[in-house]
Amino acid sequence: MNKTFRILELVWLFMGCIGVIMCAFSIISGDNRGSIYFLVFTFACGLMYAVRRKQRMKFEASLKQKEEQKK
Repeated sequence: MNKTFRILELVWLFMGCIGVIMCAFSIISGDNRGSIYFLVFTFACGLMYAVRRKQRMKFEASLKQKEEQKK
């Protein structure tokens, strides 16, 4: 399960990077209106990355706590 959280976290990070690249390309090509959509997409990916990271860290903390209780 921990690997799944990590993979999802990395997918959102990768998608955010693609959004930044597409936003920059759109601005360079002169399509300022189109770049706004990529910017919103990038912020959404950043938000989802943060949510997934927090979820993974809570999951790891709960696993660590359960291991300590077993000892």
